[in-house]
Amino acid sequence: MREDPRKKIIELLERYGELNVTRIARMTGLGYRVAVRYLRELLEQGIVEERRYGRLRLFRLRTRSTSL
Repeated sequence: MREDPRKKIIELLERYGELNVTRIARMTGLGYRVAVRYLRELLEQGIVEERRYGRLRLFRLRTRSTSL
């Protein structure tokens, strides 16, 4: 049974902090478009956040703010 790719993406972001789509795809063994699809799902669920620098898209785990 294969590990859920979303779980693998989350583990990579926990370990490395911030990665671009190409790097995530390579490190997980997913195709670029498949990685984008999973990242989009994680974005919609509020698990990851995206930053853009021109055409470069960087993803990291969303930080949960604690309010006092």
